[in-house]
Amino acid sequence: MTQLQVRVFGPLQVSLDGHAARIGAGRQQAVLGRLVLAGGKTIAADRLAEDVWEGAPPPHASSVLQVQVHNLRRVLEPHRRPRTPARILVSEAGGYALRLDATNVDAWRFEQLLRQYEQKAHAAARPDAGERYRMLDEALHCWRGTAFESFASASWATAEVARLTDLRITATEMRAEAALELGRVGEVVAVLRQQVEEYPGREESARLLALAQHRLGQQIEALATVRRTRDYLRSEFGIDPGQRLCELESAILNQTVDEGRECVPVIPEEPVRPRIPISRDERPGRASVATSPRFYPAQRRMINATAAEACADGLRVIWLMGESGTGKTALVSGIAIGLAEDGWATAFGRCPEVDGAPPAWVWTEILAELEGAVLDSRLAAVPDSRLAAVPDSRPAPLDPFTIVQAVTARGREITARMPLAIFVEDAHRADAATLQVLRQLATWLHREPILVVLTVRGGEPTPALRATEAALVDRATARVQLAGLDLAGTREVAEQIGLTDLDEDSLRALHRRTGGNPLFIRELSKLLVAGGDPKGLPESIRAVLIERIERLPTGVLAVLQHIAVWGKAIDLDTLAELSGVGEEELVDLVDTAVAADLLVFDARGRMVPDHPLIQDAVYNSIAPLRRSRMHWNTVEFIQHRATGHDSDLVEVTALAHHAARGATRTTAAYALGRVVAAARTCENLGMRADATRWWRTAVGLHELADHTVPSAPRADREMLLDTLCAFTGALANEGCVRSARAVRDRALDVAEALSEPEQLLRALTCWRAPTLHGVRDWCLRGDRVRTAVEAVLAGAHSPRDQAWLLVTLVFESELDADPDVTRGHARRALELASPTGDLPLICAALHALAHTVSGPARLDGWRPVADELMRAARGGRSLDYQSLAHFLRFRAACHEVDLAAAGRHAIRALECAISAEFRQPLDQLLAFPAVAAVLLGDLDAAERRYRRYVTRTIRPGVANEEFVRLTAALTLAWARGDLSVLLDRLALWYEREPALVAQVYVVALLHAGSAVRAREVFHENPVVAPYFHWPVMAAFRGWAALALRELDAARELYDALTPHSGTIIGFDSGAAAFGPMDALLGDLAEVLGDSDAAALRTRATLMIDSVRTSLRSLSPVLDSIEDLCADPASDGLGSAP
Repeated sequence: MTQLQVRVFGPLQVSLDGHAARIGAGRQQAVLGRLVLAGGKTIAADRLAEDVWEGAPPPHASSVLQVQVHNLRRVLEPHRRPRTPARILVSEAGGYALRLDATNVDAWRFEQLLRQYEQKAHAAARPDAGERYRMLDEALHCWRGTAFESFASASWATAEVARLTDLRITATEMRAEAALELGRVGEVVAVLRQQVEEYPGREESARLLALAQHRLGQQIEALATVRRTRDYLRSEFGIDPGQRLCELESAILNQTVDEGRECVPVIPEEPVRPRIPISRDERPGRASVATSPRFYPAQRRMINATAAEACADGLRVIWLMGESGTGKTALVSGIAIGLAEDGWATAFGRCPEVDGAPPAWVWTEILAELEGAVLDSRLAAVPDSRLAAVPDSRPAPLDPFTIVQAVTARGREITARMPLAIFVEDAHRADAATLQVLRQLATWLHREPILVVLTVRGGEPTPALRATEAALVDRATARVQLAGLDLAGTREVAEQIGLTDLDEDSLRALHRRTGGNPLFIRELSKLLVAGGDPKGLPESIRAVLIERIERLPTGVLAVLQHIAVWGKAIDLDTLAELSGVGEEELVDLVDTAVAADLLVFDARGRMVPDHPLIQDAVYNSIAPLRRSRMHWNTVEFIQHRATGHDSDLVEVTALAHHAARGATRTTAAYALGRVVAAARTCENLGMRADATRWWRTAVGLHELADHTVPSAPRADREMLLDTLCAFTGALANEGCVRSARAVRDRALDVAEALSEPEQLLRALTCWRAPTLHGVRDWCLRGDRVRTAVEAVLAGAHSPRDQAWLLVTLVFESELDADPDVTRGHARRALELASPTGDLPLICAALHALAHTVSGPARLDGWRPVADELMRAARGGRSLDYQSLAHFLRFRAACHEVDLAAAGRHAIRALECAISAEFRQPLDQLLAFPAVAAVLLGDLDAAERRYRRYVTRTIRPGVANEEFVRLTAALTLAWARGDLSVLLDRLALWYEREPALVAQVYVVALLHAGSAVRAREVFHENPVVAPYFHWPVMAAFRGWAALALRELDAARELYDALTPHSGTIIGFDSGAAAFGPMDALLGDLAEVLGDSDAAALRTRATLMIDSVRTSLRSLSPVLDSIEDLCADPASDGLGSAP
């Protein structure tokens, strides 16, 4: 029987027989996490949807939830036979529940073990310390990260995370108490030190830690632990510690710790030293990354090389530099683990953050880890009576000389047996005494095999650190800079958070936005896994960056805010005028920001933020009203020094940017003029993506100025109509078809309200951008537009206007109109357009004609239309229509299985599309390498490439996103020989659009073993709808007819599909492939008793061999296609202003 394990401590994981199972991201993970949280109880479907969608479930949430549950069941029970009841994720009482033993879920197992412990601990025969320790250690072993880490931002998980975390802390405290009874004092210190740092308000943790430190002879450390807890409770809550902690503090001061009452074991007279090498406990959640060779590989090699030099030639010092979150601690932890495995002793210390710490305190911590003893005669000279009389008395701090003597002595003892690595963290906070000890150690131990690594926050050390570095220059010191992980390291950190499906474009975008900073990668990955806004700025990152800025002198933040509002590289003169700061003072502030790695200079000497997230954090730190005013001040500044040339792109777009961001209701009209000017300038220069953004902004300004209300002046509503029409075309060009349709509907509303035929004509024909075959939203009926077009067409006299209306009519008649009538509209549009000499119109008419070449007829009609379109597009210098013509030639070549020509035209289509900023080919042709992998039989590579294709194609506002997903999944499922995995999805489609998927649904039912239902659906849909995918659907009906032994249908399909002999089913789309048509025809011929069956099958086999040979030779072409399809915007993780 399969052994299933579900883990929610750390990133969500499901494993079957010890092997990780692939589980979908996002909603599917949330469903499983929420069911785990329920602890086996049934959750109503409505409640589950409410939680999974964070209180805002979509209209069809129940259907989507059913699909997610079905997919989860396939993950949890991969060997369950079709149509047999689920045993793990069950449906009952209108909801769902997990039926698993506590041993199968780490969170359940943890609580079960704690309950068992409580029962035994409160029994008459209480177990001894060893048994209690074993039981608690087994429970805590369930933890491998934070509770429900994959759902950290989910509101439904917050309370459970807090409850489980509290249980873990309590269990750790109880285990520490048992460990003290067993004499495992060093272990208690190692475990509780971190817990007390993370939860300074836990008095019991502080008490046990202080007690353990006292037993190790670390009285000063024990008192400091109690003091930190007291200070925290007073500052945060205004209360004093409880009685037990106060009593322990008093007992330590008076040397009267009651060993029996405090559960401390008898200590032998000679303290037992821990074994060497000494290594620091692995930090949860970090060491797994830190130990990876992809985590700063170059820096890791440099530190290891320096360690080797220390072994050979004596003490070496490394300064490890990096900003907050760059992974300094993680890296040194990983280095320490590696050195310990190689036989090194290691010790860690951290320079204290609080004021008033004793001098050179970090070396006291390091000495404690090395188990060195400091004999303080001054403490011994203080009478017990004096200490008792003054409860708040503290022993005087040790002087640096005494500390360095002790560290030197212990260092020589250790290095006589093995090399020693000392790690001093947060050395930027080091006091003078700490650095004095370092310099003296370097002198006294310069011949010993010792490596000292100091981590320093920031790009430049403090003056004191620079002086120390200079003093140690003869000790072979070296600086190692952490500037951010590379792409491989970025992927590894993201995958640990649960972001496992990053394609290359998204990975590069994540790396670019985070600068490779591990902290930023983790936080942004959590945001993406939780389904948050990819352009958002997590609060944790904002806090780190603003805290870093606020440490700098007053005035730096204000200067950075002016730079952030400016939004691009800025010269010193402009910054001085905008900020109002004097030149000398401004130079000092800029130098400070540059030294802090907040600003850099470009090649022209202008200043820009060093990191996109710095720009975002500083910009968002400005109060909204003040930010708006700063933008408007910038508008006035630009106007004052403007050249007055509307063609100056930089000036026009800068003015539009700041006017839009600073606009109010009273200034919206002025801002609108600036934004429209920027949109038209970008259009004239072919910068279409930028033009789309400006048109979107213009619509928002119309709304701000109240131009959208019916009572607005007519002139304003006419301006609004112009903007909506331009925005429609821009969105269509971007491939955001559904959004373009919605904006055009708004334009129609405005035009109808204006009651002018010319305005209505403008709105109906504003969609003039080419749209690739299959991209248009053919699942939506265009009844409203068709009716309006037909009405206007009846009164239109201009051939040009009639042609544009007919083109519109063709594209609005894709799904439910008579194909012959639609083809007639396209031909008539071309007849009207040709005499006009209007090349864009002629291209559009030819495009419409190509759009009608579909249905049962052969697709040979594409090539002559493509050739004619190419001539017209070249004459009109239209790169987007040239790209479309090459795309049509590409599909014609795929239809003819001419792979060399297909690759050649795909490359040319992409080159033209990139030059024209025509995005649709860049998205659609990304499917071709995936189909090639399917034909080659490399289904793992095909799945990766299809995932990238789907990710790129499914963007806000695009059309047919579900059909795109279905196409990719269907191709892979067919290649694997099982469509039953798609049964639920196809059932939902069949309910909505039966004619589209009926034939595929029949085959999926057959694969699932539902032959009766398959036959019903087969007979309910006797005719294959004449859409552009007719050959594919007819082929699926042919396979169904074979399986169901429907001979009449088989004979009819054999005759209909014979003209398509020599093709690959679905390959003419460039996005799918379902095998040679001749293989199907051979099977049909055999059933019908046709003698051609053997010959057809032979041709099919030879075709596949030929295709695979051609594809292997085209490998460089396929690589080039993927490179050219790389997302030019990579805007999934783009920066804000």
